[in-house]
Amino acid sequence: MPMPRILAAACRNVVCTSTVALSVMAVTGCSAFDNNAVNGSEAAGTRTSATALRTEATAPAPYPPPSVERILPVGDVSLAIDDRPGLGEIIVDSSGRTLYAFSADSANEPTCYGECADTWLPVLSDSDPAGGTGINVAAARTVPRRDGGDQVTYKEIPLYRYAGDKTDRDAKGQGLDMFGGEWHVLTKNGEPLA
Repeated sequence: MPMPRILAAACRNVVCTSTVALSVMAVTGCSAFDNNAVNGSEAAGTRTSATALRTEATAPAPYPPPSVERILPVGDVSLAIDDRPGLGEIIVDSSGRTLYAFSADSANEPTCYGECADTWLPVLSDSDPAGGTGINVAAARTVPRRDGGDQVTYKEIPLYRYAGDKTDRDAKGQGLDMFGGEWHVLTKNGEPLA
């Protein structure tokens, strides 16, 4: 009776194939578990304290996001101070958006134009800005830009917003090195946080 031998061989092949497949799944599952455990422990080891001041860029920005705001808002501007985790007390605008200084700028001389100004939006105003508690209103002024409009300055430092900041609590531009200089938030004293 050849039938039972063929049937027995087929069953052995199915059992063998099933055993191999089950072994491969077990090894793969264990490897994935080990990989997850290693990555989890590495991530846990790289966490930093939220109380330490952050002075370096949190992530590189090889392709700066251009602004979708082709016509920059111009109007009344008010400066304020906000306490941010990891940064301390920094200068923001009246809506809470983080403001930045460009290391390539000279006193009252903005140098960010063209593509730079598409990513780092100059803060424009039609008059000298107002200031909240802690802001030296006498140090808040405007300077003319060569592409039109008047840019807000604080203690002679031209101010910008970063297009990569999507919410009023973001400060993703801190420490970025782009367009020939570094970008930093301003401390409550009006100095770049380096």
